[in-house]
Amino acid sequence: MPCNSCFELIKTIEEMLLDFIDAHTHIVPVKFFSEDLLKAVASLMRVDPEFYRGISKDPKNLIRYMDEQSIKAIAIMSYPAPDVMGFGDEQVDEVAEYVKSYRDRLLQFGSVHPRLNKNPLPRMEEMYSKYEIRGLKLHTVHQLVKPNAYRPEEGNLKSLEQIYQFASDHELPMLIHTGTSMFPKARNKYGDPIFLDELPLDFPKMRIILSHGGRPIWMETAFYLLRRHRQIIFDISSIPPPRLLDYFPRFEMVAERAIFGSDWPGPGVQTIHENIQEFLKLPLSEEVKRKVAYENAAKLFNIK
Repeated sequence: MPCNSCFELIKTIEEMLLDFIDAHTHIVPVKFFSEDLLKAVASLMRVDPEFYRGISKDPKNLIRYMDEQSIKAIAIMSYPAPDVMGFGDEQVDEVAEYVKSYRDRLLQFGSVHPRLNKNPLPRMEEMYSKYEIRGLKLHTVHQLVKPNAYRPEEGNLKSLEQIYQFASDHELPMLIHTGTSMFPKARNKYGDPIFLDELPLDFPKMRIILSHGGRPIWMETAFYLLRRHRQIIFDISSIPPPRLLDYFPRFEMVAERAIFGSDWPGPGVQTIHENIQEFLKLPLSEEVKRKVAYENAAKLFNIK
């Protein structure tokens, strides 16, 4: 009897979720490959370096993989972070070149470094009109900036205010990194989600993605913000799916504003489809799994 029940559950899930959307990945174009990166992919991230190299070299390989795994679309992060990661705007440009033939399925998030670009509007206009970006990203701990640094009492960083206003005016989701980073030059103090608390008040039309749920030390703050501000959604990327309900025991209360993300090829994330399968094993309702794995992101990105 239990075996039959398990079989029926698996069958139901397969019928229910014909497609998936991964709302947070990192595809580094092969131009930026180095031996250090390949070592990190192989050891720290446990990803097959040749598989990753093949996908980074040719987007057709990524599309083929997505088709095999019923992945309708993925969002690819791109952002300048010369202080921490060693690359600037050229990384955004290369990702734009990579996705240009598949923009309906490879959804680029662009970024302007708010500390290093005091006049971000021309660059954002270029990304929006030429690259057709689907969202903007602020990587707090790699770009070394607090999300509320535009406030007079927090430094009065006008360029950040312009970025948020652009996102609001153009209806672009604003993804903000929360939580820690493993990279040696990252400054994790900027990853506290509490710095997002003022954004919905000052930019009431901006759709905010609280990325990573504040993991691994600020999940309670992230949950509080989700309950306080209806315009904040969050991606569950970089949270190991088996730990999701440990980090967010009342996950179903905010599931209508949660979107799946793998953070591939992040630490411990070997493949996107394995991350998806781990999520589907969680003791969540079928409706919640359907919303998180596909429907919420499809609505956010207007995917038919």
